[in-house]
Amino acid sequence: MFPWELINSQEEIQSFGESARLSAYKDNRFNSKRDDKKVLKEIEFLNLNKFKNINFNETEYICEGVELARRLVAAPPNSLTPLEMSRQASKIAKDHGLEIKILEKNECEDLGMGAYLAVAKGSDLEPKFIHLTLKSKSPVKEKIALVGKGLTFDSGGYNLKVGASQIEMMKYDMGGSAAVLGAAKALGAIKPDGLEIHFIVAACENMINGSAVHPGDVIKASNGKTIEINNTDAEGRLTLADALTYASNLKPDSIIDLATLTGAIVVALGNDVAGFWTNNNMMAKDLKTASSQAGEELWQMPLQKSYKDGLKSHIADMKNTGPRAGGSITAALFLEEFFDKNINWAHIDIAGTCWTDKNKGIHPSGATGYGVKTLVQWIKNKR
Repeated sequence: MFPWELINSQEEIQSFGESARLSAYKDNRFNSKRDDKKVLKEIEFLNLNKFKNINFNETEYICEGVELARRLVAAPPNSLTPLEMSRQASKIAKDHGLEIKILEKNECEDLGMGAYLAVAKGSDLEPKFIHLTLKSKSPVKEKIALVGKGLTFDSGGYNLKVGASQIEMMKYDMGGSAAVLGAAKALGAIKPDGLEIHFIVAACENMINGSAVHPGDVIKASNGKTIEINNTDAEGRLTLADALTYASNLKPDSIIDLATLTGAIVVALGNDVAGFWTNNNMMAKDLKTASSQAGEELWQMPLQKSYKDGLKSHIADMKNTGPRAGGSITAALFLEEFFDKNINWAHIDIAGTCWTDKNKGIHPSGATGYGVKTLVQWIKNKR
């Protein structure tokens, strides 16, 4: 029995409940144990007289969001397609009363989303642009957009992933969108007051066929900027360019995007810490506080403006990649070109944290669900 006298707050006891619930998570959908009936149904805490009126409902909602993110990330790419991701979003909308809009390819063309659609050209599967909206019943005091990278599979395109690039693991390149949809599920149940929250995912595959984007192509994003494609494996930032522009046009107060964007962030921070960039010091402080409360490690990285020279193109407004050195920073600087600068913005690179090959007892599928708890906590702290 745990000595509860060492615990000083209801938040701490609720974190114990969260840990107990998530440590019991199993994912047997794709193996012979899929019909296993041995599942944890109830957790009972004893001797909690010190704590009055503890409500584990929000803990349950957050855990359900994390588990959804884990299931999405762990699903193989022939199971979690862009269409299936849109179905998952539709289920969240139906279950929790959110508004939903799924933009088809022709609608994205009408909006000039040339960067996002260039990535999708090489796949036989149609792209799906997902937009969920959670609106408070009381007057809206703040509008927020959460944007997730949604590459359900990333072959690298004609800059094909080879050697030690782990192409077989590129099902998790939609980890950012999994976090955003997991947060949508949790927040849809919590229903934070006074907020309007938009959840945006530009879902597609990065594949190779006769129509696929070439290295050297010049494309145009929906904000009018032209981009020289010098690496087809830097595709996530292209999809985010149009997703961020779309989010910006909603006139939110804040935008947070999450993406498995660069191998460079893994080199810099490893697999336990995500990096983030922001244009607002208060937002940086609030995100650090939320991530600490959520138990997800987050480290602020610099928006080094001098590095933007590495994105200069001789024939277009910019290239989609810069020099190898500082690669995660130039990726963030690229994204900074696609939203209104008056909007508070943060970019979180979760390439190292959305999947783990250690702690299999804690993360049996490898998928961590990273980001859901930080996003939800950041929203909850606004109450």
